[in-house]
Amino acid sequence: MSSRSKVTSQISRLVIRAVKKRRFRQIVDDVIADGEARDLILHRVGTIQMHNTDRIDEVMPARLSDVSRFDRLLWLFSSNYANRGISLLLLDEALWLFNTVRSLDAPRVAEIGRAKGGTTFLLAAAGATVVSLDNQALEAGNAKRHGGASKLSYDESLKVALQRHGLESNVEAIVGDAITHPVQTAEFDLVFLDVPFSARRMSELFEHWWPGVKPGGLVILRDGREPRSPGVREFAGTLQARGGIKFMDQAPGVFTVLAKDTVGHDETAVSIDLAESKSAKIDDN
Repeated sequence: MSSRSKVTSQISRLVIRAVKKRRFRQIVDDVIADGEARDLILHRVGTIQMHNTDRIDEVMPARLSDVSRFDRLLWLFSSNYANRGISLLLLDEALWLFNTVRSLDAPRVAEIGRAKGGTTFLLAAAGATVVSLDNQALEAGNAKRHGGASKLSYDESLKVALQRHGLESNVEAIVGDAITHPVQTAEFDLVFLDVPFSARRMSELFEHWWPGVKPGGLVILRDGREPRSPGVREFAGTLQARGGIKFMDQAPGVFTVLAKDTVGHDETAVSIDLAESKSAKIDDN
């Protein structure tokens, strides 16, 4: 290796360590804010990722037989943190959540953490009646950061989008604190917690909303911080001390899924992806 290559390699390692520790956060944000630079970086990242992935026969799910639907082809694509827009979900997370909600009969869903309403819209489009809570901290922060509020608030914009598709009656968008919001016993088929909270705060949210889940219903935990949901993982670790908890590995991305037992005692099935998913894991079941 030439001396120039050695220097470049050393600089790269230093930059990687600095980025991981978020020392260059403002510099990275400034670069990404430039549309042309952002497109170049994303293109480069995507190209490198494609070159570094395995062969097509190696990434294809072993039990895959039906390729007539798009959701059976997700293994062809990368699901990474650049694949986010109005919804912060990864591609495989979004499809899994959509299909899960659609499989339920007239589901009533609670969403904690609405942000710009992308996932709220997805839940409504999947057929759910959604009670969505958000404290609007993200909108207030963005208004301050970017110099004033937009023409429409995030909730007003969401309402317009829902109206266009006849989904307005499916969503109740509430501004408030999810810890103090009243929860009825066995009220929801699914509770989706997607908030950047500490393990302690996540525990408080879980204990508050868990009684509101119907027997056989689901709680899905996803920490709004990136990259690997530290708050959720720390909290999920505390659940190991509870009796009657079964850990399963079935959900994509960084979802942690808890299913309330149907026989009346507090037995919980927990699904945790302990490694960031490389691609959607789709089989023919």
